[in-house]
Amino acid sequence: MKNKRILFRETGTIFLNGVLYKNPLLVGALGLYPVVAAGYNMKNAVELSLLFLFISVPTALLFCLIGEMMPLWIRPGFVLTAAALFYLPGSWLTEKILPGSITALSMFASLMICNSVILSRANDYAPTHIGWAVAADAVGCSIGFSLVICLIAAIRELWLKGGIWHANTGVYGTADAGVSLPFFGFILVAFLAAFVQWINEKRSNKTAKRKVTRA
Repeated sequence: MKNKRILFRETGTIFLNGVLYKNPLLVGALGLYPVVAAGYNMKNAVELSLLFLFISVPTALLFCLIGEMMPLWIRPGFVLTAAALFYLPGSWLTEKILPGSITALSMFASLMICNSVILSRANDYAPTHIGWAVAADAVGCSIGFSLVICLIAAIRELWLKGGIWHANTGVYGTADAGVSLPFFGFILVAFLAAFVQWINEKRSNKTAKRKVTRA
């Protein structure tokens, strides 16, 4: 029972790191392009979040099994190949859930294959960790990606149109002014990254105080 509790706690920590405390977008500045370029409305954000999940989880689990069998220099190429293969069922599932999504996303859908979060976690983390940790990390990073892109998309769409989930005919709109452009997305990401850094500093200070108190 004790081992199960430790396992559950460790899994929760890994999951929360991916979601918030070590969110790869906000802490590592990975996978920013789809967030700042395509994440200007909620429909795009949800579509990209689903596609990210459907590609990242199976790719990470696959390289948990076979990653250490490959030389380090060749592993990134195989990760990209695997991501491209998982893109096929991933895009099919996304299309089934949200019809027309892959066409609407245009090149941003296929660019998820080389998303740097997926590449980093499958290439660097997955091969050296056990299955439950890799699964928790992949799902946590997927939710972390989704939270960031959906929050940013909601802010941008509310600013532009006064609501969310409006009809979307493409990745860029003609009347979207500067709010839909990547630089505005970068500004929002920077504020969110600063907020997460503030949270981490608070947590660090609390941990330090507890250690002093116990001593």
